[in-house]
Amino acid sequence: MTARPLGTEVSCDGPDEATDCPNSAAVLASFTSMTAPQVRADGAHDGWTTRRRRGRLRDLCPACRTRS
Repeated sequence: MTARPLGTEVSCDGPDEATDCPNSAAVLASFTSMTAPQVRADGAHDGWTTRRRRGRLRDLCPACRTRS
């Protein structure tokens, strides 16, 4: 059996610091996306945004980006 890396999942950080994403959303990665920047690029096509808050990247799905 051969083990292969499955890549990286990027999930939604919710509309604000105190609230989790109501949909438990995650970016649907393409088969070739292996790194977080590649997966974020996949999400951008589906309306995801990335914001820097307090020195961290926050990923927001289309539902949460309109609430923050």
